[in-house]
Order: sequence, then C-alpha cells, then structure tokens
Amino acid sequence: MINLNQNSQVPIFDQIKLGFKGLVKKGLLEPGDTAPSIRKLASDLKVNPNTVARAYRELTAEGFFESSRGRENVISLRAEAIAGNTAKMVHETLEAAIKGALEGGFTWRELEAMIAELKRKIL
Repeated sequence: MINLNQNSQVPIFDQIKLGFKGLVKKGLLEPGDTAPSIRKLASDLKVNPNTVARAYRELTAEGFFESSRGRENVISLRAEAIAGNTAKMVHETLEAAIKGALEGGFTWRELEAMIAELKRKIL
C-alpha cells in the first residue's frame, strides 16, 4: 500500500500523505473508499500512531479525507483533484530544476547521471 523510506529527509507523516495521494492518482483508492484506521496503518508501517494521526489530520484539513470524530476516514470527492495538484506541483518543480541546470551549464548526460544516482539512493 504505502512504502516509507526511513532514510529520506522527507518526514514520515509527509511520506504517508504523499502515499495516499499516489494511491488515488494510480486509481488504487477512489472517493468513498475508507482509509485504514490510524492504529492499523501505524502497525502495518511500523511507525508511531501519532505520526499517522498527524498525516490524517493534515489530509483532513486539505480536504483529501472526509472525517468526523469517532468515524472512519473516507477518501473525499476532492481527493482526485488534490492528488492531481500534487502531481502538477512535482512536474513544475522538476521542470524548473531541469531548466535551471541546463541554463547553468549542465548537459543532459550529467542530469541523467544525477537522476540515476538519486534513483539508486531513494529506491
């Protein structure tokens, strides 16, 4: 379901949020689906329940989850748009970084080598 990288500089709660957005973007979760309970996801991911609770609170505040006290967290109708906005933001950030690197004198070959190195490091 959601994969975490303990060595990443991205906080675990943000990785959980991005994981849910990725699952919606891939069509593996759809509006109306129920997210696992905080305790269940924390157990599955082997993280502190407070970390999952923070991710869930933030996803609810963003409108990704529909939630009410004592009830399950449900993927909202807006989740697909929110996940799409995240993808758009990543695309724009990568585009700006690549343009900046090319303008700074890097070659495509150097950029590809950097990307390959990052891929090995991250995965």
